[in-house]
Amino acid sequence: MNPPLIFVLAPALQLPDANTSLEVLQQAQAAGPSAGFVLRIFSRGAEHPDLEQLPFDGRLTGEQRSSSDGTQLLCDALVVRIEPRHHWLGVYQGDPENPTCLRCIDRMALSELSNATCWFYPTHEGSFLSWERGLRLTLEPGSIVDSPEELSSAPYERNQISVLWSLLGNDANLTCVGLTYGGQRLVWPSQALSSDSMATWGLFRVDNQAEPSLVVEDSKKVFPAPAP
Repeated sequence: MNPPLIFVLAPALQLPDANTSLEVLQQAQAAGPSAGFVLRIFSRGAEHPDLEQLPFDGRLTGEQRSSSDGTQLLCDALVVRIEPRHHWLGVYQGDPENPTCLRCIDRMALSELSNATCWFYPTHEGSFLSWERGLRLTLEPGSIVDSPEELSSAPYERNQISVLWSLLGNDANLTCVGLTYGGQRLVWPSQALSSDSMATWGLFRVDNQAEPSLVVEDSKKVFPAPAP
């Protein structure tokens, strides 16, 4: 099996183009994406109060995926804000005879890569709630999630990389939500540094017979309750 591939998202000038070390790649990744957001989507059960009265922390179903009134958590995701027009991807791999030495095997602008779509928002009809809260975060160099042996043992190929785009919650425009290699998701371990002081609740409806099929009915910003 080949040494695992390591992926770094950063501005082009930050990506080493020769032999390097993990410490240097960590520094390069620290110059990459530093913002993201948590997104939760719920099917709407019984009537809820006005959006301004929904919980600031987005825990509409408590610790469970569903509540007694029929509300169900459909999506709970952390999305890194990747800018394909500004970020590059560097691909690195260890030397089998010297694992501490990492060699650059590719560098490219994300805008040069193929695109693919995936779906966060529900594709079935109904009324839904979305909750979103922004984050400041720091990323570590990335890797392939659950890489199958046939992918790990095969030589690296740039055409195996795709940039993923999706509609998120009640958004009308596509958002970059990550990358894949050989159809497997790439992940960058993250540590949240801080969260926005507000969150956004949205109410939207999917009607496949309408044009457009996604209708945003309401959106409100919510804030934490003042300290007593």
